Amino acid sequence: MLSDVVGILLAGGQGQRMNWELPKQFIRIAGKSVLEHSFEALSAPLNHNLIIVTVPSEHLSLAEKILEKYTNAKVIVGGNSRQSSTRAALSYLENINPLNVVIHDAARPFLGSGIIHDTLKALEKYEAVDVAIPSADTLIFESDGFIQSIPDRKRLLRGQTPQGFRYSKILESYKKISEEDQVKFTDDCGILLASDPFARIRIVMGSQENIKITDPLDLVIADELFRLKTSQVDPNSKGIDVKDRIALIFGGSKGIGQALHQILLSSGCNSHIASRDSGCDVKSFTDINASLDEVKKKFGKIDYVINTSGILHVDSLDHQSMDEIDDQIDVNLKGAINVAKASYRHLSESKGMLLNFASSSYTRGRANYVPYSACKAAIVNMTQGLAEEWMPDDIRVNCVVPGRTDTSMRRTNFYNEDPESLLSPYEVGLISAKVLNAKYSGIVVRV
Repeated sequence: MLSDVVGILLAGGQGQRMNWELPKQFIRIAGKSVLEHSFEALSAPLNHNLIIVTVPSEHLSLAEKILEKYTNAKVIVGGNSRQSSTRAALSYLENINPLNVVIHDAARPFLGSGIIHDTLKALEKYEAVDVAIPSADTLIFESDGFIQSIPDRKRLLRGQTPQGFRYSKILESYKKISEEDQVKFTDDCGILLASDPFARIRIVMGSQENIKITDPLDLVIADELFRLKTSQVDPNSKGIDVKDRIALIFGGSKGIGQALHQILLSSGCNSHIASRDSGCDVKSFTDINASLDEVKKKFGKIDYVINTSGILHVDSLDHQSMDEIDDQIDVNLKGAINVAKASYRHLSESKGMLLNFASSSYTRGRANYVPYSACKAAIVNMTQGLAEEWMPDDIRVNCVVPGRTDTSMRRTNFYNEDPESLLSPYEVGLISAKVLNAKYSGIVVRV
């Protein structure tokens, strides 16, 4: 069945409601453009069969560049509407004449493989398949600003994509309906029904996650969905694959850094520590460079640069001295920037990873340690920005956000906490070591 299917990915929208310079499908979320996320979501369950991607003519080169690494992608110019883009893809396929086509919106990057499986299964028996979900909202018919009627929502579904068709059937439908009339319809099933009112279109269930990015708020929701999907590392996942890799941990003489160092060593990684105890202060760019160069000279490369350095003063802002404030900013933020900047030349050679550490306070600043939590929020922002900036160099940049952890820094500042309520540094270190295996970039991993 899979060998008879071609995908069509509609990425022709102009994104006018976004009010951005680029259409929404080219906006980056979680390290990739929405277009690339959607392409991968459609391609994998289709067994990497041919996928026709329709884009605006002025963005043809950009789309080709984004998708150039995918050998099953064919980017063509779409039309001025969704319908004309579908028509362009169907026309392109006339020489190929596939048995079935699956048409998906590029603005839906959260397509699950289960939906594709159900769609293809239904296509074995039916000529057309739509994906839909129940409506959680009451729907109303209105007239002149007043409610005319309230239909039973049990019989009303919200349509999504993909939609699957016998290629010959949907092509015939597009040829029957004039181009002027096609623009009246919001999806391809509508055009099929207009051409054949007796057509039987099978419905398969979609997913609440399969959202369409339309408005700026949708981008915020999409970013959080990506974060939730990848922000947890399964502690039961396969072992840590770091054998013979070279790691340098800044601030690894205590706490999480020390635990991670020991875990990496026991996993066959050549792990090394650079800290104040060893003469390296992250406030000093010269110290950082010297530590990096020393490891590089000895081992020829550096695969992982990990920054666990941190300092915390607990007190209200008006009671903290300027020296204490400056110290926290210099270590927690400027130090992290120093490490990142110095590490770039080494990680660009090894195609490695920079792993940062933030704090659970990054999502909501905490009273009595405002400078610290502000810096840790900035580390998350820095991680996401560098992940995008360094993507062309194949450098991954990720961030671990531990919950309350039993470290000497925490015990010094929160001496009355119950140790049993805290994470062990080794729990955090184990998850962090597994993050080093990850292929993704720009992700915030909560522990």
